[in-house]
Amino acid sequence: MRKVGIVVAVLVVVLCGGLGWAGYQTFALGKEILGAGVTREQFDAQKEGTPEADVRAALPEPLSSMNDKDLYRGDPGRHGMPADASCIYYTIKPIEDSGPDLWRFCFVNGALAEKSAITIPE
Repeated sequence: MRKVGIVVAVLVVVLCGGLGWAGYQTFALGKEILGAGVTREQFDAQKEGTPEADVRAALPEPLSSMNDKDLYRGDPGRHGMPADASCIYYTIKPIEDSGPDLWRFCFVNGALAEKSAITIPE
């Protein structure tokens, strides 16, 4: 009987730890999504040709969980992304039910080469 109690206690600890970790990850993702919000005014204020450092300084931290490989699987053109560009992504603030999902800022040779509103491919 004592062994059953120990096994149950271990399972409860593992289950609670797993649920706690999942809850923390969900909270952290939500916090990142809200923190990486850029308004239409902030988007419009960034002009092509502006140095990357200046654009990054004017905006909050971009989404760290978004990368081109995940977004554009099977799309060699990456939805019109400029050649040799590195891009960063932001959520659109305020978040809306319809319309584009993200702002994309692409840099080539250390300058803003393209900015656009994109929809995450299904």
